[in-house]
Amino acid sequence: MSQTRFDEDELTLVAAYAARTREETIDILKGTLDVLEDTKEDVSDEEMILLLSSTIEKLQQVADDYFYSLDLREYLNNIKEDDDEN
Repeated sequence: MSQTRFDEDELTLVAAYAARTREETIDILKGTLDVLEDTKEDVSDEEMILLLSSTIEKLQQVADDYFYSLDLREYLNNIKEDDDEN
């Protein structure tokens, strides 16, 4: 099995993605906990499932939004140009 080597630009992209998604993920989870804490009565199983499903959908959307916001086209073009020069 060959090892994958990441250069500095790749690691920067991964770090930027992780930082952005981490902040948004924490906010979504805090919001979910706030909803649960504000609920004075017991939450039914159905309500809990809906709340968790909604939370999961929001988390998936965050991952998609930030992934697609990364400027991978420019990064990939730079790699191709570097390969062409060698």
